Amino acid sequence: MRSEEDLVRTLRAAADQAKPLPGGLTEAVAARRRGHKKGQWARMALAAAAVVVLVGGTAFALSSGGGQAGPATQITTTNTANPIQHVTAAWPEAIAKVPRVASNGWKYRPVATISPTEILLVADKSFEKAGRVAVYDMTTKTTRELGEVPEPKRGYFVQEWASNDQQIVWYGETPNNKDVWADIWVMPRAGGEPRRLTELTGDQARIEVLSVTADHVVWSVRAGGVYRIPLTGGEPEKIQGTDDLHLNAWPWAFAFGPGKQGERNQTRLVNLETGSSMDISLLEGDKGVICNENRCIGTGDSGAFSQGPQGDSRKVLPIEANPHMAGERLLDDVVSAVGGSKLPLAYDLGSERLVSFGKEELGYWTMPGLLAWDDDAEGVQKCENNSCTTEEKGGGKELTVVNLKAIRR
Repeated sequence: MRSEEDLVRTLRAAADQAKPLPGGLTEAVAARRRGHKKGQWARMALAAAAVVVLVGGTAFALSSGGGQAGPATQITTTNTANPIQHVTAAWPEAIAKVPRVASNGWKYRPVATISPTEILLVADKSFEKAGRVAVYDMTTKTTRELGEVPEPKRGYFVQEWASNDQQIVWYGETPNNKDVWADIWVMPRAGGEPRRLTELTGDQARIEVLSVTADHVVWSVRAGGVYRIPLTGGEPEKIQGTDDLHLNAWPWAFAFGPGKQGERNQTRLVNLETGSSMDISLLEGDKGVICNENRCIGTGDSGAFSQGPQGDSRKVLPIEANPHMAGERLLDDVVSAVGGSKLPLAYDLGSERLVSFGKEELGYWTMPGLLAWDDDAEGVQKCENNSCTTEEKGGGKELTVVNLKAIRR
């Protein structure tokens, strides 16, 4: 069976050579980042989706006809004693209606939330080809263009975006090539010309997570290790003592224990600003445990659970987590569940609320701090050889976006 990385390369190569087909595969499927990225955010508009799952921005699709799923956390509701609220009733302050089409006809794609009132958009000039950066302001309900996104090489795709109060940063790769190469760019958050900070090769280029501080761009790599480069430019350097660490969200990083991907536990949290470290306290039999500095989730003998990193406030959740599908990064306090209605459900670890959003069997974007879908689109199912796909028809005018940073608890 072909790997997800092979599928992504095939889709992107086809997209480079063909015009988008309205309502077809190119329109309905937004390719996930390279398949080797474990527990990272995905941008998925699903052509063959029956289930959407995520943890803190990590999403994946399960095909309705024999597809193979990759790293993610599948969470299924087993006890709906908690009443299920619709997202518009549960989080009205977090809902935005964002245009899908820019003034020049390019299609907007939400890629991150940068504040409780601002959503970072990319205008794609073709399939997943970022052409411009923009910000949607939920207060004024307007979109502001920030600047162009360079394409320094043929087959170049931006992989991840991050921001702070002053800067927007991203890195890109040429995933259809065999070269191990990446570059990192920075643009003023107020808009303007982007600057390329560095080009990377070898282990430094195998970026899994990107972040930005007041004066550095910071990233971790798949084999472990956290690197940084000044925003003013210079040479990348590895942060001392981070050989086995992976970034969660700056300044926090974590180390893994032994085991298979999806079943191994995070065992240690480190604050890279202060140097403080804490071991994660777990029970025998716990699997797939992922944490941020405040909370962990995983699967134990009694089912899915949440707790503090030191083992405090442990409680069984009214959902069931499959450790073999566990994502390996916890960002937000909102995780997703899938109910018997096939409607995607979000579970808020903080308020313990179950929230429904979107429609069944359609495309969803799940990115850092956001959920998004097209309310006006319809799913048309096509089945051949015992395999079914659902293509998106209609819609295309605006997306409903949930800004998780705007949720008041």
